[in-house]
Amino acid sequence: MQALSKESLLQNIPIFARLSDQHLRLIGEALTVYSYRAGEDIFVQGRSADGLLIVLSGAAILFQANADGGQVPLATVEPNQVFNQDALFSEIAQSATLRASQNVTVAKLGKDAFDALLKRHSELGAAIGLNKGDAGAGINPRFAEQRDDEEVLIETRRHCWAFLRTSWIPLLIMPAMWAAALILGAGALSLLIVVLSLVFPGAALVYFYAEWRNDSVIVTDQRIIRVERTILAMHRQITQVGLESVQEINFEIPPYDPFARLFRYGSVIIKTAGSQGNLELDLIPRPEQFQKLIIEDRQYFESRKAQRHHAMVRDELQRWMAGENPELEEEFRHSSADASASPRPVAGTNGYFSTRIEMSNGDIVYRKHISVWAQHTFIPIVIALLAATGLLLTFTVLSSDLRILTFPLSMLAFLIGAVMYYWLDWDWRNDIYIISDDTITLVHKRPFFLQNLRDQVLVERIDNVESVVTGFFAAIMKYGDVRMSLIGADEHKLFHKVSNPQLIQQEISRRQHMKEERRARYDAMQQRQILGEYLGAAGAQTMQQNAARPPASQPSAVALPLQREGGAPLLRAANNLDRNRPPRLPKKRLNHLSQAIEPDNLQILDSEHRRPPRFRTDRENL
Repeated sequence: MQALSKESLLQNIPIFARLSDQHLRLIGEALTVYSYRAGEDIFVQGRSADGLLIVLSGAAILFQANADGGQVPLATVEPNQVFNQDALFSEIAQSATLRASQNVTVAKLGKDAFDALLKRHSELGAAIGLNKGDAGAGINPRFAEQRDDEEVLIETRRHCWAFLRTSWIPLLIMPAMWAAALILGAGALSLLIVVLSLVFPGAALVYFYAEWRNDSVIVTDQRIIRVERTILAMHRQITQVGLESVQEINFEIPPYDPFARLFRYGSVIIKTAGSQGNLELDLIPRPEQFQKLIIEDRQYFESRKAQRHHAMVRDELQRWMAGENPELEEEFRHSSADASASPRPVAGTNGYFSTRIEMSNGDIVYRKHISVWAQHTFIPIVIALLAATGLLLTFTVLSSDLRILTFPLSMLAFLIGAVMYYWLDWDWRNDIYIISDDTITLVHKRPFFLQNLRDQVLVERIDNVESVVTGFFAAIMKYGDVRMSLIGADEHKLFHKVSNPQLIQQEISRRQHMKEERRARYDAMQQRQILGEYLGAAGAQTMQQNAARPPASQPSAVALPLQREGGAPLLRAANNLDRNRPPRLPKKRLNHLSQAIEPDNLQILDSEHRRPPRFRTDRENL
């Protein structure tokens, strides 16, 4: 892989991607170059990370040490890869060891040097996106939909060939217009053609470039987001797929496109459990590297999910041993009871024409955009107004002979307009979309009990969510559609013409995230319950064994069950003088205990086990 300059490497790091050349040179001057021989450790697992590290040349092996003392290889490190970006802003420990397999040269940006650079150049912190007055406070979100606990791994766009393949048209038109101007000779018309040859092709080039820059793909440690925009059509589509929904990742080099192999671009197809949720990314630079990144991201997601689960189980075990909240199921029962209570709208809604209503139980009710109401009720309102005008003229202007004809006609038109308005207004008001913690409900009603459709979708069955805004009026008035693809379904579930579809998409994504967290906590609570039952059975068995033994001349450590209020018995030695020391179980019994906690014989991770290292965010490598 070709080594890049320091400025190019820094520009490919997300936090430095938008810095000017001057700022990049300042940071590049703060880099320190180190060399390592084959077999030397560049950084060691468990030790504090002292700053950002960039591999300039050579090769290294990244591995983790497990509890048995073995080494688990994670990745082969090549030049231009970046590590420990977060160490510039906070104290973190190395989650793995990086050992040189060849002679390696690295560039380091120490945290102290970076802080000193920020103090000397205050504008640099603002350009990076640091909060004012606190260099270690964190970075502003990279995009509007970013969650608080979400980290962007890479942000890229289609290959530059997507722009170049269309730019030849204005570049060809420009010299053709110049040739026409030369043929016509000197004159006002020739001058006009020369001016137009600069204006129209130049505007076309700017437009094609803007179209290319508008589209992007964002890969985070939780999901994949594709943003597509079309300027002339006023079209914006945002599609997101959670990593838990990704089932298969393929890439394809177009066989009949000679430029694809020359410029190394292709398509990446991300498949989910539902066919409608598949995501195809075209003209992606270096698709094989992009595929590898998502696969590693998916594995990292599963690893972090297991770590969070083990941490929750460990916390629940500690709370149970301390006698705190022995019955956490009550929290879930109370939340269910609150959800089953009759909900009511809360303050802050927009009254009669509300399109977003927050309910007391946490649900959010959405209606179609107010323009849909205006479009449907326009004709009935006009009919009713004309009829009211006719009634007014009947009693003020027209003669008594004409009143016999105009009065019934005006009254009939007014009744027709009023009934149509009631029907269409009732239809708009009762076509609603309800987003709750567990379900999404689509309700479609008609007056007088003619129709009542209620379609309910489980949040965890949603594969893919996308928001679509198309058209001038939709872009100006901020309405569009939200489409949800479901696992095993052949068609989308649709929020049609709703206000701010991007915000609704974010709300659905947030509910999915909350559902995952609640499910993980509930699973941890269930495993704690299994653990409590096991310890209770173990205590009873120990008492029976001790009762069957003959009395000894010396007092022995007899395990007596100590009963907590409403909880399982807790084992403690009767002659244990150290009351603050937690109870200890035999090694054999602990082995059974770990098997009871995890059927697949996974051990609970200790506090030193940290998340895998960050993935590289080198856009140039993709």
